[in-house]
Amino acid sequence: MSSNDNTNGKKPEENGKVLAFGKEKKSAVEKKGKNEAALKPKHKITIGWVFGMIVLILIAISFVLAPAIQAFVGQGTSNGIVFGKYGKDEIKYAYGNYFYDQVQNYANEYSGSEANQTQALYQIWKSAYDSTVMFTAINQLASKAGIITADEVVKRAIIDSGAYDKDGKFDVQTYQNASAERKTSVENSIRRGLPYQIVIDDVGTVLSSSSEIDYIAEMAGNGRTFRYLSLNPTLYPDELASQYAMQNKQLFYSMDMSIISLDSEENAKAVYDSIVSGETSFEEAATQNSLDSYATEGGNVGRLYYYGLVSNFKNADEAVTLLSAESDDVLGPYEGNEAWTIYKLNTSPEEADYASEELLGSVKAYLATSDSAIIDTFLTDLATDLQEEVASKGLDEVALEHDLSVVDVSATPYNLGESQYMSNFSYTDNAGLLANAASDEAVAKQLYTASENTLLDPIKSETSYLLVETGEDVKDDSMGSYITMFYDYYSGTQNQQDFSQALYSSDAFEDNFLTTFLNVVLGQSE
Repeated sequence: MSSNDNTNGKKPEENGKVLAFGKEKKSAVEKKGKNEAALKPKHKITIGWVFGMIVLILIAISFVLAPAIQAFVGQGTSNGIVFGKYGKDEIKYAYGNYFYDQVQNYANEYSGSEANQTQALYQIWKSAYDSTVMFTAINQLASKAGIITADEVVKRAIIDSGAYDKDGKFDVQTYQNASAERKTSVENSIRRGLPYQIVIDDVGTVLSSSSEIDYIAEMAGNGRTFRYLSLNPTLYPDELASQYAMQNKQLFYSMDMSIISLDSEENAKAVYDSIVSGETSFEEAATQNSLDSYATEGGNVGRLYYYGLVSNFKNADEAVTLLSAESDDVLGPYEGNEAWTIYKLNTSPEEADYASEELLGSVKAYLATSDSAIIDTFLTDLATDLQEEVASKGLDEVALEHDLSVVDVSATPYNLGESQYMSNFSYTDNAGLLANAASDEAVAKQLYTASENTLLDPIKSETSYLLVETGEDVKDDSMGSYITMFYDYYSGTQNQQDFSQALYSSDAFEDNFLTTFLNVVLGQSE
């Protein structure tokens, strides 16, 4: 195998540029400022939207009044806004309740933020809502368990709360000088939150048995080393890649182009008409209207191969029109999977240079993803041949002869479930290919049940094949000691996460947040 077979060492996907509007497309919220100049209708300003903005502004200065609800939403919701239910309890936003307090708290975090107002509004309400859901669910459990807020506990909590501190300590004079309204507010807030906090503390401080800790520490402290060679699509012979391109010339025609992506056929036609009539230039139209990341470059994408464009057409036959176009032609709009697109050719389509390094890399990238059987057959045969060589010569010599690199993986415990208590391949395998392969249970068992210093049969990892050699079984006493020391902390955190997830996925939870937020807060039911 010649050195030219290993095309510039890049992964195949780095050589083939594919236009993917779906991954880059910006939301209407992110592009709102630019789209106001686009030839499309503006959003209707509704009473609900005004209410949402008013609430956000009022919250930001910590002065939200109950009359504002009635004034801007109406009598029907003046007693609050219901976003869902947990059991028999409504998840309601109303003046002075827990949801209300959470909205204020999160709004304070956003004060001075340069985030888009609608995005900020959503984040504030959603975070407050999630907190209220958990608060409601946990208080139901506390009530069922008979947890009460005894007066003595409330008094101690008030002292510890910091509400009346001076120089870092509870100050009697500060407490006595506080208004009755202030004292009532603090006490009600603490009395309301104590059952919730007791449950959370209990869940997070459950101690594990010494046997459990010893078992996990033993697993975490025992690992195995590995070494491997990666055989990837860049190894596919240049001459075969060139032959494939010549047999499929259309796929590898290239053109420098610019694009404008829009959210509807109506908007796309309006923008297209403004360009072809000379009312605006393509670059100006892209900057003002396009919903993808190329807008900042006046729509310029750069040079693309035809195969990288076809998948962005809902009707693939329409893509052929690009091949017969000429420089400066504006084409479209065409419907894609997630957008309507207008194209401008900056250069006429050009046939590929079938010997160029760039083309060969792109062919291999295309084969790896779109005609993988060809690459897979080649790599399977190559892996079988090199396995025999490694068995007789060793990984290092074979790697040197074939211009490959040996990947060394430090001692890694068997951790198929990627437990947070132990290390795993995502930390020890810098190349990531063994980590990917080991996510398969059968592969993971093979890696750890084979004898030490054993060359395994080729293992597939995405589009590559690995020649893996098991190393030594290593005992790391320091890791075991670390787990023993911090296990209760990790366990408590995990318990709280599992507890929250279980409550949020309960059948008792009725979630209507998004609908209510859009319809009532933003007033965008249309």
